[in-house]
Amino acid sequence: MADLLIQPGRGPGTRYQNIEDAGDTWHWLEQPPADATDGIPYAFIASLGDVGRPAPFLYTVELDIAEADLPAIYEWYEQEHLPMLTACPGCIGGTRYRRLDGGAPNLLAAYRFERPEVNETPEWITARSTPWTERVKPLFRSSRRYVRRLLP
Repeated sequence: MADLLIQPGRGPGTRYQNIEDAGDTWHWLEQPPADATDGIPYAFIASLGDVGRPAPFLYTVELDIAEADLPAIYEWYEQEHLPMLTACPGCIGGTRYRRLDGGAPNLLAAYRFERPEVNETPEWITARSTPWTERVKPLFRSSRRYVRRLLP
């Protein structure tokens, strides 16, 4: 069973809209009901910070990683990346997920922000520019990043 179900377009749940593309809205269903099957299912991996409530902004990072490289990515996320990013001013917390349906990208990180430009601050840029990050970047087969705002 999925811990998170993302339904593009219209649907129930917390809604986040891409701030650069108003037509790109995600319905974010954490702990979806068992009968909810329409959408992209994810399993929880880890979280840090306050992730128990919707935030004004959600920064999503989708990565496609080869199965053989997942242990290295998980180690980097757990030991360095997630702790450093969630410690940045304006970042409320972060959660990591693995896609369950075999689709790509297969990993999702979601950072809850107080304001949309948190990922542009000097602290954030420093946190994502470490030597370890540079070593794992070649393992990213593709990536997508979006800042989304909470809709009423």
